Amino acid sequence: MMKFQNPHDRSSAVRRLLVAAVLAGSVLTAAACSSPDSPVSSPASASSPIASPSASAQPGQADARELLAQAREAAKTMKNYEFKLRMTQKLKTGTAANDSDVSVDMEGRAELGPLKLDQQVSSVTDGQAYSIRAILVPDAYYMYDPEFEEWSKTPKEQTAEIAKTLSDFQVDPGKALAAVAALGGGLKSEEAADGDKIAFSGNGSEAKAFLDTVLESTLDLSGMDPKIRDSIKLSSLNVDVELDPASHLPTSYRIDSVMTVEYEAGKPSTLTQSFSGSYAKINAAAPVTVPEAAKEAPELDPSELDTGSAQFD
Repeated sequence: MMKFQNPHDRSSAVRRLLVAAVLAGSVLTAAACSSPDSPVSSPASASSPIASPSASAQPGQADARELLAQAREAAKTMKNYEFKLRMTQKLKTGTAANDSDVSVDMEGRAELGPLKLDQQVSSVTDGQAYSIRAILVPDAYYMYDPEFEEWSKTPKEQTAEIAKTLSDFQVDPGKALAAVAALGGGLKSEEAADGDKIAFSGNGSEAKAFLDTVLESTLDLSGMDPKIRDSIKLSSLNVDVELDPASHLPTSYRIDSVMTVEYEAGKPSTLTQSFSGSYAKINAAAPVTVPEAAKEAPELDPSELDTGSAQFD
């Protein structure tokens, strides 16, 4: 991600890469540059925590684990698919001027082994809308900005770094399901309208470990200041995964979480995040191809950018 000293004074090329990076991965970090004037109480106080799921067997637990094992095996057969993904983040700092509200919608198709991705992304960050088409192939990352009506691409050495910002739910369903399975004893199976459903609700250590895998793509967890990262406290986590009853393939998922984070020591802000998506045309999606205009696009100059921060000053 990039850090701009003045977001109103940048070239169109740099702006395109900013938009692409914002829409590709972590998107809610503006509050890291602010100083909230007053703390916000955690939705789940220390005196009344949400009970952590018990490690003992629960009704539906065996079925949930069996269903997830079947789903993980089925996911190995996923070679290509269409997907939709939506994320919303609401940050409450206690000072309205420092609050933030983000929504991101992604729709496209993916190929696995090697990874190829073609997606249309729309984002609204505190009322400011962005839209871009992004194509990721093993040796390049291309972007089409409809405002400028032209393609650009990042340097080859940055492609792998951009790929790391993508969620496993987006580009590696099998690995995402493995993370769900690690939630362990709190998992339950439920009936859904169109298939089987795996559900989890809790805020224990296993829930926090799972949430960290989600926050890696939605909040650039590993790129955070360690003090800020360590201040994150989970209040609640709810996970739902729906499976096709015949093929056991994943069809949709939803991950809702509430946490507190201290961008300023001793002043926790409340972050509410919803992350959901679905899969379609599994092993029947159109191939990912790169338009000739994109191949001929100019390569952005990395010397113009500070890619070490996701903060917008």
